[in-house]
Amino acid sequence: MNQTYSLTNKVAIVTGGGKGLGRTITEYLLAEGMSVAICGRTEKTITGTVDDLSERFGNRLFGAVCDVSDASQTANFVQQVIRQFGSVHVLINNSGFGKETRVWETPEADWDEVMNTNVKGTFLMCKETVPAMIENREGYIINIASQAALNGYAKAGVYCASKFAMVGLGKALQEEVREYGIHVHSLNPALIQSSRQPDEAIDDGLIQNEDIAGMVVYLLQQPRRLKIDNIGLWGF
Repeated sequence: MNQTYSLTNKVAIVTGGGKGLGRTITEYLLAEGMSVAICGRTEKTITGTVDDLSERFGNRLFGAVCDVSDASQTANFVQQVIRQFGSVHVLINNSGFGKETRVWETPEADWDEVMNTNVKGTFLMCKETVPAMIENREGYIINIASQAALNGYAKAGVYCASKFAMVGLGKALQEEVREYGIHVHSLNPALIQSSRQPDEAIDDGLIQNEDIAGMVVYLLQQPRRLKIDNIGLWGF
């Protein structure tokens, strides 16, 4: 009995999809025959990525400016995606960043900014997309977390807190949506050479964007009876 999940003609959302890891994941999903919607805070980045990738993938790519920490923007973006493509089957919560500061020296504004993007943004995107997945009786949510979701690192307290929370939220959500055939995964990569320039050599000690994008596709294509969780990735 083959329950492998077919990605052809399915719809994915990739937050932070205009650059770096998000853009690479977007390219991989488009190459698998999916329609993909990307969002980010910078209009120039989103527009440039849509213009560039649409030359290869046609009208299967949609992009819009959206701050995932803002409830009204998130709701509006997901509504646009559903109007454009009809539904949502896959959500990749990729938007996120950190601040390099010791816990007791972290400004409250920095704490709020990181937590609002990494945790609240994940919550809001799930809140807006899960109803469509429930209606479809299928879906995949992949949270791009971090080894900082499992370990503490000096001068990364707020980042660690946000990623621990992201994984915990995903675990709770999995128990709530299991009955609807929805899978929730967390990827926990170590350091990524995410912003490598075209002429820059690959650092074999660091994870590459393509490694994570390939893992996303692998997860999505597994038989639906299989649950894989908290995958760690490190440079070899």
